[in-house]
Amino acid sequence: MTMSTLPDFAQPVSRRAWTKRLLGPIDEATWDELARGLFACQFARVPAYRRLCTAHGITPKQLVSWRDIPAVPQQLFKREKLFVHGSAKPAAVYETSGTTTGQPGRQHLLSTDIYRAVSIEGARRVGPLHSNPQFHFLTPSPAETPHSSLSAMFGFWQKASGQADSLFWIRKGRFEFDGLRETLSQAISVGQPVAICGTAFSFVHLIDAWADLPPLRLPPESWLLETGGFKGRSREVSKAELYAQLAQIFTVPDYAIWNEYGMSELSSQAYAHGTSGLHGTPPWTRVLVCHPSTGREVSVGQRGLIRWFDLANVDSVLALQTLDLAERTASGFRLLGRLSRTEPRGCSLSAEDLTTSATR
Repeated sequence: MTMSTLPDFAQPVSRRAWTKRLLGPIDEATWDELARGLFACQFARVPAYRRLCTAHGITPKQLVSWRDIPAVPQQLFKREKLFVHGSAKPAAVYETSGTTTGQPGRQHLLSTDIYRAVSIEGARRVGPLHSNPQFHFLTPSPAETPHSSLSAMFGFWQKASGQADSLFWIRKGRFEFDGLRETLSQAISVGQPVAICGTAFSFVHLIDAWADLPPLRLPPESWLLETGGFKGRSREVSKAELYAQLAQIFTVPDYAIWNEYGMSELSSQAYAHGTSGLHGTPPWTRVLVCHPSTGREVSVGQRGLIRWFDLANVDSVLALQTLDLAERTASGFRLLGRLSRTEPRGCSLSAEDLTTSATR
């Protein structure tokens, strides 16, 4: 593949055509074709990525399988600008949450069009977006936190639903608990299904704020969605404990509580529901569970580190090596946590400083 035949994602028409292919049928042959083309584009146009691939002895001409595409360690997003479009001005720069080093990773998007499309459609195909509930987001709005990919995604969901912009319940660092509870009570009174979405740690603050208050019975078809974790936080709550408390407060079954697994460096997400649910991914992504020492994919039933391949990541790199532990299963993967002795990360980091004392 020559430079003249590489996809030109600076052109809106190319981005629309790519999105159409991603959202259409993708068999293994199509996946391999798209992955090879995207890899060739990023190898040619992202210098830091080309150096990494060359060090691994992999070039587009030498590529045997998409599985051999070199994956970028997440840490590299902290040190290098991985951007296909050179000096062009990105429409959005999403930053990872704070870490012990204080240096966030950054994902630069020339446009948010593909991210918007796949974050909505992915949640419809493998996540909870099967209906149109009344949304409640336990995060700041996209306008208040323009560098948050999570707030951006929630904003895409909100706009797709046609709902007003008053349902983000963290405003200027304050958790508007009373307003949330009043609005939920109104929805319950008319039988309106609701969806409450936020970071795991924001749900912990919600549980704290709910202390000594009676539970609510959310209408049928309501659901909750949590994302992020508790690594590096002053307080940790197990997933089972968190889900049990949320199920009690909102009188919902365990399977109505979803987990979204994503990251600022990627455009797509994985979803699981219930305490022990497996994560599934949309067709334009692949996830390998790889041995930390050899880098090779482990067998079904074994544990390793998650390696993402995301065809929606057209503006940076499609392959990302995480430090997240998972068990490989025959269908999906079971997320286990974070590799020990590594720096904390995750959407929940931005929620730790919320105070509930001012919301009651």
